[in-house]
Amino acid sequence: MNLFQKLGKWLFILPYAVFGLLHFGPLEFSLDYVPAWLPFPAFWVYFIGLCLLGFTLSAVLKRFDGLAAILLAALLLLFVAVIHIPKAASGDFLGVIATARDIAMAGAAMLYAQHVAKDKSFVSHLISQS
Repeated sequence: MNLFQKLGKWLFILPYAVFGLLHFGPLEFSLDYVPAWLPFPAFWVYFIGLCLLGFTLSAVLKRFDGLAAILLAALLLLFVAVIHIPKAASGDFLGVIATARDIAMAGAAMLYAQHVAKDKSFVSHLISQS
């Protein structure tokens, strides 16, 4: 892996640390993204922050990073289905942008799992099942 590719790996990983930490900031910035039908909205904000920090830690330590990247991709696609598409369907243009962004980020997480992750035991099992 050349220097440019190594930089790309870190450009992918480190923003998730920032995103995760931002979930522990003032709740008024995050609660609007939690669907109204979910109970305990503050819990979900903090839980998602922990999930994002978990991916970051896993990727930095190169432990279960393939699994963490697959779970990150699933989380991002869940955001698309549960949060962004409903907002986009209601006419919110930011929902359209968020849909495209999170789909791209989910694809990048899948590529990370397959091509960059060091611990690919789960990923290899997942790929061999198809």
